[in-house]
Amino acid sequence: MSTEKDSILRVRLTQRQSDELDAIIGEIQAEMPEASVTTSSIARYALEKYVSDHIAKRDGTKIFIEINTAGATDEEIKNLYDLISRLFDETKENYSPMVHYMVGEILEPVMMKMARLMKLKKPGVKASE
Repeated sequence: MSTEKDSILRVRLTQRQSDELDAIIGEIQAEMPEASVTTSSIARYALEKYVSDHIAKRDGTKIFIEINTAGATDEEIKNLYDLISRLFDETKENYSPMVHYMVGEILEPVMMKMARLMKLKKPGVKASE
């Protein structure tokens, strides 16, 4: 279902990015067969999100955190995951619901990503599981 617009957008992607885009489109279409998902629709969404995030970052209404795990060992990821889990639990016990909520907004995506990384590093586990 590729259009000329989709082809033009793909020219700017690396092969890895293009493959990942295909995987994203496949996942969305598998979950919602009725959806019309194309490279250009994802590019439009990504641009809208980028601009929205840029505005939020500039205005101070959102906090963005990027963590590079490329050099981390399995043990370091597990230790960090355990530390973050304890910190999150502590905020629930010792701080207001709003503080606990904000900490959850920061830490839960990180913990989910770390859990996925730990699962992927186990022998015999496929990324699709």
